[in-house]
Amino acid sequence: MIPLRSGTLSRLLAAGLTVAWLGNVALSGQPSAATVVALDPGVTAGVGAPLDVAEYEAENGVTNGRMVGPDRTFATLASEASGRRAVLLDGQGDYVEFTLSAPANALTVRYALPDSAEGKPVDATLGVYVQSRRLADLAVTSRYCCYYGHYPFTKHVVDGKGHHFFDHARILLDEVLPAGTVVRLARDARPQAWMAIDLIDFERVPAPLRRPSRALSVVDFGADPFGKSDSKEAFAKAIAAASASRRPVWIPPGHFRLDGHVQVDRVDIAGAGPWYSVLQGDGVGLYGRDAPNPSQAVDIHDLAIIGQVNERDDHKALAGIGGALGGGSRIHDVFIQHVKVGLWLDGPFDGLNVRHIRVLDTTADGLNLHRGISHVIVEESFFRNNGDDGIASWAENLANHDIIIRHNTVVAPILANGVAIYGGHDIAVNDNLIADTLTEGGGLHLGNRFGAVPLSGKISLKGNMVVRGGSIDPRLQMGIGAVWLFALDVPIKAQIELRNTTLLDSSHEAVLLFGRRIDGLAVNGLRIDRAGGSVIELRADGSATLSGVRATGFVEPAVRQCSDFQLEWKGSHNGLSSSSAQGC
Repeated sequence: MIPLRSGTLSRLLAAGLTVAWLGNVALSGQPSAATVVALDPGVTAGVGAPLDVAEYEAENGVTNGRMVGPDRTFATLASEASGRRAVLLDGQGDYVEFTLSAPANALTVRYALPDSAEGKPVDATLGVYVQSRRLADLAVTSRYCCYYGHYPFTKHVVDGKGHHFFDHARILLDEVLPAGTVVRLARDARPQAWMAIDLIDFERVPAPLRRPSRALSVVDFGADPFGKSDSKEAFAKAIAAASASRRPVWIPPGHFRLDGHVQVDRVDIAGAGPWYSVLQGDGVGLYGRDAPNPSQAVDIHDLAIIGQVNERDDHKALAGIGGALGGGSRIHDVFIQHVKVGLWLDGPFDGLNVRHIRVLDTTADGLNLHRGISHVIVEESFFRNNGDDGIASWAENLANHDIIIRHNTVVAPILANGVAIYGGHDIAVNDNLIADTLTEGGGLHLGNRFGAVPLSGKISLKGNMVVRGGSIDPRLQMGIGAVWLFALDVPIKAQIELRNTTLLDSSHEAVLLFGRRIDGLAVNGLRIDRAGGSVIELRADGSATLSGVRATGFVEPAVRQCSDFQLEWKGSHNGLSSSSAQGC
């Protein structure tokens, strides 16, 4: 039996919490009384990434399996599920099925499959059925989930503290299923103890894109589309020739093995689509040249990068896309999975647009803009099941600036925050959707931390929504807000605007101000619907102005005042005011 955390299980049991176990995994604790807010268009209109995917939560399907959750206790299966609920298939023939609302020919399943009792990886299949016809076998594995021990975690069951249970599997079908089709996922009769289904994404994948005019095909330089031989050198030759002749590189449909990084500069790399042109391998990645001579004018699009990273090693460069990519470079319509970081970009460099990408199942961040990066837009992208911050801007030693992060969706980061800004100036985080943060972080975070150049200038957090945000931080021994500011290294002093923000069903306090002094925060339009703590918790000195705050369903007091912090209330606030404050 694996403990939740040192001493945690005994404390929970002493408090009357019941914990359900299956094998060596805690399924859920005492069911949460909090509202389960679905991430459907009726709730999330106007925020998040506009992807052409229909998402179906397993708990809303038809099933003969067992419901798990809702629960938010770290190191339980339910706490890591989208919506904090999943369906457990622990008997032969158990299934979950869905009725399609739109035609689809591809599906991506978020599932959990445990290691063996000895801690060995397990491979299995899920049957995909339409009526009684078995349409496909969906391969699933525990190789990329089931982490143990303390940060940065291991794959050794003897280290205890099991977590990071979920992974994704995807498959392109041989036919288009019309709207109204009932699709069933059924557990095969295999020796694994159980599996769980969190959700399934259905989509209509178009036909492969055609080869661009004048493009050089990597196959003509010796690349193997069947993935039997390493195509790294063939890709390098094709990219060099295309860059020299100012012609695009064409990656046709196929699975190309690249065991290592390929450098890119002044080149258009075009695939047939993320479901067709797949780069995979041990250490696979497309990398720009290192600063101070960053790559320029790179366009990477319409392909997938799928690695083999199954544990976190912070000393290795194992990003899907990395290095320095400036000078108007673009990354769009790319699928990235099973790498350490989806995109880890090291500056200084200037000028990059990242749009319409999907990053799943990383051992660390989904995307990190690291050190001296400027004039970057990250938009309309989707991040789920990342091992650290979904999206981060980290101004270590050199300030990041003129960064725009807008209309992205971050769901279920396994550690830390949805979107985190560590230092820098003139940064906008607008219209993003963040849900189901787990431990040591919240939904939106600003921090003078990790050696970052202090926050300054204008920092805009506008039109964002955080659902089930916040968590317990076992290192700080306290709850973290759905929105939180942490002046750890030095005080925070910047023009920070938190405008038109919606916080739904927050796990602890809705907003936390923590650390050294914090000045310059202006809150304009803040809707809070249910919170497991106060509306605002003040654990830093400083000052802020608030207008248009509306809060229901929080835990009194509305303001928990643990420091010398001055709040200036302007206008009406649904009955909230400075008189709502109480001490800690």
